[in-house]
Amino acid sequence: MGGVARGCRAIRSSPGLDAPSRSGRDARRLRDEHGRPPYSAIVQTIAGAEHLDLIRHRSGEERALQRAAARGEVTRLRSGAYVSTAIWRTLAPEDRRRLEVVAMARMHPGFVASHRSAAALWRIPTVQRPDGLVHARVTLAAGSRTEHGVRKHAVRDVDQHLTTVAGVLCTDFERTALDLAATEPFPEAVAALDWVLARGVGKERLQEVLDEWAPSRGRRRVEEALAFADPASGSPGESVSRVRIHQDGFPPPVLQQAFFDGAGLIGYVDFWWPEVGVIGEFDGLKKYREAELLARRSPGEVVVAEKIREDRLRATPTHPVVVRWIWAELQTPGALANRLTQAGLRRVR
Repeated sequence: MGGVARGCRAIRSSPGLDAPSRSGRDARRLRDEHGRPPYSAIVQTIAGAEHLDLIRHRSGEERALQRAAARGEVTRLRSGAYVSTAIWRTLAPEDRRRLEVVAMARMHPGFVASHRSAAALWRIPTVQRPDGLVHARVTLAAGSRTEHGVRKHAVRDVDQHLTTVAGVLCTDFERTALDLAATEPFPEAVAALDWVLARGVGKERLQEVLDEWAPSRGRRRVEEALAFADPASGSPGESVSRVRIHQDGFPPPVLQQAFFDGAGLIGYVDFWWPEVGVIGEFDGLKKYREAELLARRSPGEVVVAEKIREDRLRATPTHPVVVRWIWAELQTPGALANRLTQAGLRRVR
């Protein structure tokens, strides 16, 4: 099975999933050619998209797919959209989210991905667990609501700040980050903005987009997250750590401080408090599991390399204390604060 089922007639967009106006599409085309960078290094082919089977009206073919789903041969993404279960099982969680967005776009031609769904297309990392919804931009007349697995976000101008990613119409790179900042908790907002800033978008540009948008709600929380955001954060875990450090009243650390010894560069540490000689390191654990980060090393070899690195850091002239934490401690109230206090750090407020 592959591609759109033949013989299917066109379907209407769902209520509120209005197609942008022609003038909006023309404006976006000019902007893409002459304005913003394409971020082509970020956006790639959506894994599994070529294996989607779409049924746009009830037919014997859909009933056959439903029976195949009951047997576990295909996985239902949403009403009328299925993918081979063998393919689905090979996909990482973030690739599954992207495929769900592609399925929605193919089933509903007027669909415009926004918020978490646009973030999935742009590969902007998320901290919160998936909410199981597809997020769509809709008109004010359609109204913001959640129904049939779709979270609809109503905006004044449905054509504003749009582009196409992997064939799906969605909010552009900057607007997607700002939408997240307006609707997600502060740690998630900062993580998204840090990631976008680290990929070459300046705060000035984000402020310009915010001014063009001129939201009537959520502007203050966007500006607070934007003021706090820093492109030096190396990962979403580091971004959330920095938020927790701030919320717990500790002084702001130096980010990505380089350390050297007689053998040369030891590395760049996540957080450094020179006044008290404390190094903080967020350990996301991915480097012990994912092939790309293992760099042809076994998990055991990575652990040994980390131990050697830490010993070298402690042996530098300032003899710093090195404290590490993982996601579980970020999610446990007071856990990170206790670790930092034990390492010798003191709250300043």
